[in-house]
Amino acid sequence: AGTAGPIPLETVSMAPPQPPDLSPSRPAQTASDGDDSSQWRVVQVLKTAAHPVTCVFHAAFKVVVIIVYFNGRYISSGVYVSTFILSTVFSAVDFWTVKNITGRMLVGLRWWNHVQDDGSSEWIFESNPEESSVNSTDRNVFWSLIYLWPLLWSILLVVNVIGFEFNWVLLDAMVLIFAASNLAGYWKCSNDAKKRARDWVQSQGMRAVAGAMGF
Repeated sequence: AGTAGPIPLETVSMAPPQPPDLSPSRPAQTASDGDDSSQWRVVQVLKTAAHPVTCVFHAAFKVVVIIVYFNGRYISSGVYVSTFILSTVFSAVDFWTVKNITGRMLVGLRWWNHVQDDGSSEWIFESNPEESSVNSTDRNVFWSLIYLWPLLWSILLVVNVIGFEFNWVLLDAMVLIFAASNLAGYWKCSNDAKKRARDWVQSQGMRAVAGAMGF
């Protein structure tokens, strides 16, 4: 009989077996996941607002104006007239909404300009006497858009002036007038409200001092 060859030895590991990985695999983040997270953040912010629907309308017409403008300015061609009309109409609607509704509901302020019989104009302001009751989210949404809206149209105006696009300069100036009017009106109204609040605090302090002195 032939000589048997060496018997192969099986190597046996004495280490304890590793448990199977049962943790769920994380799917790769896609662009849609980013959009969903952004929308979720917007919803979370609106949940902290006292007037979420008013906050939406405070921005809604501005978004419409931007979409119409950029579509006519940079995407479509030969639609200047319709872009001018729609942008002006929605800017006017936004101006009226901010002036008469969102300012009063979000920050307790309202302004208008009254023309006297002699032709002179008078600024009239209304303000909420309890400013501490204004919701912080409402206030931040309102003032952020009040300042950013005219800033955006100022930039677009300068860009079109540099590019000698005077047709679009006219539209930019039109929208900027609406935006700047609300900014000026609410800035004056806010300063007037702060001044009246200071005067009221001073008058109450003087009454307290006079009462303590027996007057």
